[in-house]
Amino acid sequence: MSGNFNSIFQNNAGYVEEMFARYSLDPNSVGIEWRAYFEGFNEGFGTASAMAKDASHFQDLLKNVSEYTPDHSNARTSETASSDSLAFEMKAAEFVHAWKSNGHLQANTNPLPIPPKKYPILALESYGLTANDLKRSTHAGALIGLGSMSLEKLILELERRFAGTVGAEIEHVDSDEERRWLHAEFSKIYNPIAKETQKAIYSELAKADSLEKTIATKYIGKKRFSIEGADAQYPAVETFIDESTKLGVKECTVAIAHRGRLNFLVNVIGKPLQKLFAEWEGYHHDGLHGDCDVKYHYGYESERKSRSGNDISVSMPFNPSHLEYVDSIVMGDTRARQVMYYKGDSSKVASIVLHGDAAFSGQGIVFETVQMMSLKGYNIGGTVHLVANNQVGFTTDPSDSRSSTYCTDVAKVTGSPIFHINADNLDSLHNLMVLAANYRAKFKKDIYIDLICFRRYGHNEADEPVFTQPLLYKLIKDKPSPFEEYSKYLSSAHGFLENELKAIYDNFRAEMNSIYDNVKSNHAKIEQFTPLREAGELKLASEKDILKPVKTQISLNKIKSLAQKISTVPESFRINPKLSRIIVAERKDMAEGKKKVDWGMAELLAYASLLEEGFSIRLAGEDAQRGTFSHRHVTLIDSEDASHYTLLSPCTTDNSQVEVINTLLSEEAAMGYEYGYAVRQAKGLVLWEGQFGDFANGAQVIIDQFIASGETKWCQTQGLVLLLPHGMEGQGAEHSSARLERFLQLCADGNMQVCYFTNAAQIYHALRRQMLRNFRKPLILMTPKSFLRSPRASTTLEELATGHFEEILDDLRIGKSTKVDRVLFCTGKISLDLFDALEKDEFKNKAETTAVIRIEQLYPFHIDKAVSILSQYKSAKTVAWVQEEPANMGAWSFIRHELENVIKKSGFSHQLEYFGRRRRATPAVGIEKWHFVEQEKVIKSALESNSSVEV
Repeated sequence: MSGNFNSIFQNNAGYVEEMFARYSLDPNSVGIEWRAYFEGFNEGFGTASAMAKDASHFQDLLKNVSEYTPDHSNARTSETASSDSLAFEMKAAEFVHAWKSNGHLQANTNPLPIPPKKYPILALESYGLTANDLKRSTHAGALIGLGSMSLEKLILELERRFAGTVGAEIEHVDSDEERRWLHAEFSKIYNPIAKETQKAIYSELAKADSLEKTIATKYIGKKRFSIEGADAQYPAVETFIDESTKLGVKECTVAIAHRGRLNFLVNVIGKPLQKLFAEWEGYHHDGLHGDCDVKYHYGYESERKSRSGNDISVSMPFNPSHLEYVDSIVMGDTRARQVMYYKGDSSKVASIVLHGDAAFSGQGIVFETVQMMSLKGYNIGGTVHLVANNQVGFTTDPSDSRSSTYCTDVAKVTGSPIFHINADNLDSLHNLMVLAANYRAKFKKDIYIDLICFRRYGHNEADEPVFTQPLLYKLIKDKPSPFEEYSKYLSSAHGFLENELKAIYDNFRAEMNSIYDNVKSNHAKIEQFTPLREAGELKLASEKDILKPVKTQISLNKIKSLAQKISTVPESFRINPKLSRIIVAERKDMAEGKKKVDWGMAELLAYASLLEEGFSIRLAGEDAQRGTFSHRHVTLIDSEDASHYTLLSPCTTDNSQVEVINTLLSEEAAMGYEYGYAVRQAKGLVLWEGQFGDFANGAQVIIDQFIASGETKWCQTQGLVLLLPHGMEGQGAEHSSARLERFLQLCADGNMQVCYFTNAAQIYHALRRQMLRNFRKPLILMTPKSFLRSPRASTTLEELATGHFEEILDDLRIGKSTKVDRVLFCTGKISLDLFDALEKDEFKNKAETTAVIRIEQLYPFHIDKAVSILSQYKSAKTVAWVQEEPANMGAWSFIRHELENVIKKSGFSHQLEYFGRRRRATPAVGIEKWHFVEQEKVIKSALESNSSVEV
């Protein structure tokens, strides 16, 4: 057993005796805290084992323990000490550990006049101790680093340390080293802080309050999601930033929901106040891009100084009303900075995330995100989590919003330390944030601060909280502002002059009023966000820009060279024989031109070529290294020692790197992480792959609120690629559809690209196109399943070298266009099914008269190219759309309007027909044979019927 006692003291009184028996046989067999305790005990009573000589059952206990403990020649023998002394010490030790583990329950952490409950687990009587024992001397204080003292004094020290205004949850942390460090640092939590620091804290509180009061008086009744009541967050983050810069941090990412966000944007992140006021004034002008957003969703970044005058780059990601979804995004952004600018050194870029109590305990994405803490593909060297505990969520009491004791209990899953603090104790909060910065730097792990505060107003300033929390808001009504309380504390206890403190506040108000007057009188225009560094060099592009051709070709010799590189495994690497035969050998044949290039090889060649050109690659997904359908195998595993080798590694340069990551089984947080990474990584291709495309709907908030709309709302560009296996193949409702219709419904204003390719050359050119333009757009790819290795989907090295991306593919089978009387537009897998059918005897007579036109890029739709192709088929009597998805799904609802325009512009008067499945509540039937019957009907009707058919 280790020294991680956890709750065992409370549940097993004999545990202490067992620890003592183990210590007697081998002092190193117990944790450092127990050794310190027993060694201190020895000083008063002789040798450790001597203490137990008269304990009635000690010799039996020692004998039992020795049966599974190594014998040591230096084991000590028993001599003196009474069983009564031993029993008292054991009880005192149990009592101390109870306070170490549960003292936080008794802590006075609520700034409102609500006294903490009394807990029997912390009472003397629960451990067989009475008032008669108070004057007895004990060595149990050794368990918290103290010497011998009376039980009475020990109780006072326990109450001071563990039941003050800061409560600590440390005992669940697995590591002895971490627990010792945390307890040692926590023992200093109430140490006085410098007057200079106190003045800085007061100034920050005054500045926060000044901004809120200025906005409230200038824009009466408008939503601002005030920080008031949780003002302490501002100096807390400033302390963290300042201490981090002293530890070598160069950049800090700060994430927050909308409560207090405006205050943070200006006072922490450095957004000029005149820009914020211009947004409040809201004068629309022609220079604005997109649809814009409400003020409290915006982000910002700047270069600024810390309190100590150190340079620091700070940034705040944009965050809509989905609160905790930004958590994973800020982590991805942070890792990208670490990789891009500091060669992966996590000590140079720190992250602090501010949460709300109700959201933190209520939203599942929090659990997904915190699980990333130590994962190889996601580790950012620890995150500091600061929870603004309002003690209410909108109108919901904690008793109705969580089952856990604390809103921060999820942190225990990762063994992270948790501290609960009264937001009124700003000096100790400063010490706690110093502790947090140092803990992160030293142990590279997450740490949680539960800042217990209050919400001055309702959920927003137009809301009346008295309706739902009358008792709570009676207490809040009479509560002075944090800056006022701190001012009174500084003047009464630390000699600050009230007039000087008031002048600081008044100067802030005057300055803010002046800025407001200037903005108001000059009708200042809204200035939209422009990111710093590489991302700021990218342009905002339109649909027309996306449709412009891009030169993606490289020489055939270069492609062959890359193909050889990614088909070669080091001689010392022991690859699985089957894998060597079906993957490596086949790829070598492709590299030599003996076989056509399949989808997986073309994809890897795109990555390899970009790496050599200095672009980094990050591919993350559920089983992305192998690929769900075993088509990729970009990372191989040694069959003897399980070491990994990534085939793309030889293609990296000094300016590029490759990461291929098997993710945790998460969609929401995992996709959010890659979005955040892609926002920052302007010189790299970032991809997320779903095991099946259907699983992307588990990340719908990320797709809707960030990927699809981030540019039009925030002018924030990124080129995240989503690889979503899609296709009706008889695998049921949950393994067929990536919900193509949902992505297309989100398309407008050139916000992203949605594609469904039918050959390997297309993915090669599309992935290269992502990086070779001076703008970034998300790329949504419906990727294949069954036709990953289909000969129809294969290509050649020559086609990669000389070709380019095609938004629409004409039917190259057709010899004479005048013979065609049926034109079938379609996308993806169904086109290959149609080609297969046209080679069968049943439909051979249709082969020359039926043209199958493949829409490879559904959005932006290249209408000019579609018109050019359809115009060739002058004899066409039937023009139709064919899909395998139900009529209310797939591309039909989106493409129908586009194709009707194509027909009209091509000079036809035809009605657009539809061949496919009927409207359904699910994407596919659940019985495989039923599926194939339907599929045959779709194909047959598409090739034979002259009017729409729904099966």
